[in-house]
Amino acid sequence: MVYLMPLVWVIFAGVLANSGGMMHRERVLGREERRATWVYAMIVMLPLIFLAGMRSSYFVDTYAYVKGYLALPDLFSEKMAYIRSLTKDAGFYTFEVLVSMIAPGRARVFLMLVAIIQGFCIMKTYRRYSEDYWFAVFVFVATTDIYSWMYNGIRQFMAVALIFGASGWIFRKKYIRAILAICFASLFHKSALMMIPVIFFVQGKPWNWKMLLILAGTLIIMSASGTFTRFLDSALVDTQYSNVVSDWTSWGDDGTNPLRVLVYSVPTIISLFCRKKIQQSGDRVIQVACNMGIVSTALYLVSMVTSGIFMGRLPIYCSLYANGILLPWEFKHACGKTVRTAAILCYVLFFFVQMRYGWGLI
Repeated sequence: MVYLMPLVWVIFAGVLANSGGMMHRERVLGREERRATWVYAMIVMLPLIFLAGMRSSYFVDTYAYVKGYLALPDLFSEKMAYIRSLTKDAGFYTFEVLVSMIAPGRARVFLMLVAIIQGFCIMKTYRRYSEDYWFAVFVFVATTDIYSWMYNGIRQFMAVALIFGASGWIFRKKYIRAILAICFASLFHKSALMMIPVIFFVQGKPWNWKMLLILAGTLIIMSASGTFTRFLDSALVDTQYSNVVSDWTSWGDDGTNPLRVLVYSVPTIISLFCRKKIQQSGDRVIQVACNMGIVSTALYLVSMVTSGIFMGRLPIYCSLYANGILLPWEFKHACGKTVRTAAILCYVLFFFVQMRYGWGLI
C-alpha cells in the first residue's frame, strides 16, 4: 500500500486545487498568466518529496546508493583522495562526499537531500510554466516517473532535474547560461550533454523541418535497428559507455514496452492535430515544449527497437516538458474538460497496470 500513497496524495491535492486562493496571476515571458501559488505548489510537492526521501533502502537502485554512501571513507584526507580519483560522474559522487561530511553514516539524510533538490526543480518549473500545475504533478506520479527517477535512477535524474530547473534560460534563448547549466548537470550524469544540441533544435515553430528531420531519422533507425546497434557499438568504443550495447544484448533487453511509448507519445500525437493552434498562440514555452515532446517520442521509438534500459532512459530529459507543460495546455485550449477527465482515468489505469503487472509492487 505504501506505493499507492503518492497517487492517493496527488488526487487529494487535486481537490484542494478547487479551493480559493490556490491560483494567482503573474507575468510569464511577458504574458499575463494564471499560475499556482507557491503555497499550493509546496502543498502538492512536499509530501511527495518526503515519501521519496523516506523510501525503503532496498528499493531497486536505492540499495546500491545507500551501500556506496555508507562505504565512503571517514577521514577528511581519504575523502579528498577519493574525490581526486573520480573519473565518472564526479559531480554526483562529490556531492555524496560533501553530504557525508555533514551526516556521516546517515544515508537517509543523503536520500532526502537528493529528493529535495529533484522535487524543488520539478516544482519550480511546473509552477512557473505549466497552465495546470496539479495536472503536471499528477502525470509525473501516474506515469510512474516518480518511481523510475526519484526512487530509482537518482544519479541521472539529478542531471535531468538541474536542467529542468534551468528551463527559463532555454525558453528565453539564454544559450550561454543554459549550456553552462547543462555542463554542470553533466558532472552528475554525462548523458546530460545530449541536451546541448536539443536546446537549439527545439526552438521555433512546432513540427518544423528540424522536427520532421528527427522523425525521419527515427523511422530509418527503426527500420534498420541492427545496423544502428552496430554503429552505436563502434561509436562508443573508448568511452565510459563502451559496454552499453553488449550489456543490453547479454541482459536480453528487448526495448521499451510499446504501451509506455504510446502513453508518453500522447502529447505529441495531440500536438500533430492542433499544431496550428500552437503556432497561432505565439506562446514560446508551449512551442518549445511541443518540440521537446517530438524529440521525446523519437527517442522512445528508438528505445523500443533497441534498449529500454539504456536508450529508454534518455527521453526523460524532454518528456517532462511534454507531459507537464504541453499536455495541460492542449487539454485547456484544444481538447476540453471531458477529454481531460478521460485522460485522468486512463493515467490512473496505466499506473495500476504498471505497478501491478509491470513491477509487482501492489
